[in-house]
Amino acid sequence: MRLVAFGGDARMLGALEAAKRAGWETEYVCREEDAPQAGTWADAVMLPWPRSFEDGKLTGTQLLRERTLALLPACGVALHGGGVTGQEMPGARLAFDPAHDEALLRVNAQLTAEGAIERAMQRPGRALLGSTCVVTGFGRIGQALTVRLTALGAFVIVCARNEAQMRRAHEIGAHPLPLERIAQACAQADVIFNTVPACILHEAALARIGRETLLIELASPPYGADPETAKRLNVRMVLAGGLPGRYAPMDAGAALFEALQRETDGQGGEGGQGDG
Repeated sequence: MRLVAFGGDARMLGALEAAKRAGWETEYVCREEDAPQAGTWADAVMLPWPRSFEDGKLTGTQLLRERTLALLPACGVALHGGGVTGQEMPGARLAFDPAHDEALLRVNAQLTAEGAIERAMQRPGRALLGSTCVVTGFGRIGQALTVRLTALGAFVIVCARNEAQMRRAHEIGAHPLPLERIAQACAQADVIFNTVPACILHEAALARIGRETLLIELASPPYGADPETAKRLNVRMVLAGGLPGRYAPMDAGAALFEALQRETDGQGGEGGQGDG
C-alpha cells in the first residue's frame, strides 16, 4: 500500500508515521519537486484536514491550489478537508472529507478536552481539584471535558441546551444548568470552557466573570464570546481552537490515517469517484 501526503501541519507527520507502522510506503509532498511523477498510482492520497487550502495555497506550503490539485496522482481513496470537491480530484476513485467520521470526531474531542485541561492546569498556584469549572455545550467535547474534570475532583457546571443533555450531565457527576442561566454559572466559575460556536456568553454574562477566572475558548469563530468585549471587560480569554493539531499532532494525525484506512478497507480496491 502506498500513501502520498501533501502539505499540512504536524498532524501530517503523525499520519505518515502511523502509515509506516501499518506497513505502508509513504511519500510527503511540500514542494512541487517532491511530487510523484505523472502517471503514477497511489492507494491513497491525503490532503490537510480540516482545511486543505488557506488563502489559495496548500495548507502549510506555498503551493497554489490549482497546481496542487494538478499534481495529485491517480489513487483509490483521497482524503481532503473542507472546501474541496470530488470533481476537483478526477483521478481519485473516492474523494472524501472525514468530517462525519464519528470515530475520528470522538478522538479529536478527547484530544481537545485533554489539551484544554492541560491549559487550565497552567494557572499559577491553582489546581483543578476543588475548582469550579463551567462547561458550555454538551456535545462530544463538552462530554469529554466533563468526564475528565469530574475525575480530577472539580465541581463542574454544565450549561446545556436541553433536558436530555442536562440529565446526561447529572449522570456523570456534573451540576446541569440551562443555557439561559449561563450568567449565573459564570459568576461562580474559576475556569470556563466554551465549546459552542455561537455568541452565548453575552456581555451581561462576561461582566459577571471574576478577574482571576480563565475563559478557554474551544469553538471556532464567531466563538462563544466576542473577544473585543471580553478584553474590554478584563476577561482572561484564551483562544484555543484546533487543539488536536497543536496539543497532540502525532495522535491527531494517527487518527486521520485510521479514518483513511476505514475508507480504503471499505473500498476493497473498487469504488466509483465521488465526494464524501
